[in-house]
Amino acid sequence: MGIRFLCESHRQQLQRSEAVAMQRWEEWMEAGREAYAQREWLPALRYLGCCFELSELMLATTNQSLLHNLDRHMLSGHYLAECFARCGDTDLQQHCLLAVHHRLLQTLRSPAGQGLALRQNVEISLQMLERYYRRANRLDELSHCQRESQRLLRSHCH
Repeated sequence: MGIRFLCESHRQQLQRSEAVAMQRWEEWMEAGREAYAQREWLPALRYLGCCFELSELMLATTNQSLLHNLDRHMLSGHYLAECFARCGDTDLQQHCLLAVHHRLLQTLRSPAGQGLALRQNVEISLQMLERYYRRANRLDELSHCQRESQRLLRSHCH
């Protein structure tokens, strides 16, 4: 992701301890959801942005279940995208939605993704992208992504 929410010190701390990283993700996600529910967009952005960045770190460094880490990534990314939309930044909303979807497709293409139950994740991600592109009146930009997603699902998720 292009923007950073975590400082270098926190990033290093969280990479050193899987348990602390998971605990912080849970705490920040709860705080982000609460701020989002209260329509407190800037605090929500901070918490959800930290969660999204942390989920990227967890995908790269933890020994936890890949599927659980992908779920964390998707949940925090979709919340962050919606929060950016509420703040009027549709470019960052699109960036988050595409980052999540790209990560899912990247996993489907990888040996680690073989056999993972990702169909529902990909379908939800496509729905979020479709909603975004429909609102922007740019549905034609989504067709290649939809075809590639369906092709990967057919070949990797039986």
